[in-house]
Amino acid sequence: MRSLLTITWKDLRLIARDRAALLFLVLVPFVVVTVLAEALAGSDTGSLLLPIVNEDHGPVATVLIEALSEHAHVVEVDRPEAERLVAGRKIAPAAIVVPEHTSKRYLASRPSTLLLLTDPAKGAAIGAVKAYLLLADRKAAEIADPLAEELLVMEERNVTGSRSSIPPAEQNVPGFSVMFVMMGVLFGVAFGLHDEREWGTITRLRIAPIPRLALLGGKLLARFLVGLLQLVLLFLYGHLAFDLSLGSAPVALALVMVAVVFCMTGFSLLVAAFARTREQVIPLGLTVIMIFCALGGCWWPLYHMPPWLQQVAQLGFTTWAMEGFHDVILRDRGILDVLPGVGVLLTYGMLCLAGGVRFVRLDPA
Repeated sequence: MRSLLTITWKDLRLIARDRAALLFLVLVPFVVVTVLAEALAGSDTGSLLLPIVNEDHGPVATVLIEALSEHAHVVEVDRPEAERLVAGRKIAPAAIVVPEHTSKRYLASRPSTLLLLTDPAKGAAIGAVKAYLLLADRKAAEIADPLAEELLVMEERNVTGSRSSIPPAEQNVPGFSVMFVMMGVLFGVAFGLHDEREWGTITRLRIAPIPRLALLGGKLLARFLVGLLQLVLLFLYGHLAFDLSLGSAPVALALVMVAVVFCMTGFSLLVAAFARTREQVIPLGLTVIMIFCALGGCWWPLYHMPPWLQQVAQLGFTTWAMEGFHDVILRDRGILDVLPGVGVLLTYGMLCLAGGVRFVRLDPA
């Protein structure tokens, strides 16, 4: 028993010696729980943005807007602005157009057609909007004939692509693929640098006439190629096993993939630079992976989160990665459409690379 306690005390002292690793280990659950709780809070707070084009300006339109406001954040806009919010800025899952004379037709027990402009990439939110419309229709019936049926008919129109519905796998497979590739690249870069530094391999390489940038570049290029291959294989598996659409522009998809893995590689070097010991790599790596994946829409749609957290998410490269994949796979966008997002990812990656090269330590402690 005394031997057991002695060994236990010795290991506790060793663990306590690396205070940074211990701090990461203790804080990780609190940070992740906080982020997850805040991210999921948006699904029940009525934060869903719902543009309304009110061309009727009658009592039925007023009741519909009031009823929808109980469940979503309703804004009255004109038709071009509604399409811009759904298809251009992609911050609203759908917009409702209430046509002229809807109230008159409704009160005369004549059906009217509401136009629903949708972005099927946000399928879950569109389902919620349709449910809200059913509730609003029941409330509108109170001002006419409560027994009237189908006085408000809904016509759905996709304004971001060619499909009216998106299978769940096409929203889930890219997100989890990004997460696993990120884990592989980050831990591969961080553990590789720490292990080779401890083994003395990097010291021997630095004695040779090899520039520092060439040494780091070679290691990062290897991890980049492995990560890119892994991402391609995951998408091909999703295509074969879950009928994942790869979009109508394979070159655009390839550009997004290359930019995403390049950004991951630079980001991994930056994280490795701040993990001073091997023991710090796991808690620090898991923290950034979970936070970036949660905020970036890898686990659930970005529009489920509160608006302020959606703004914060724009600082993470995973948000831009998922947006790029959704543009190609879910919205049938082409090369020119994804170039702005690819540019952001490449710039993000270059900045991370510069910071990583500046702070990474190659000499043994």
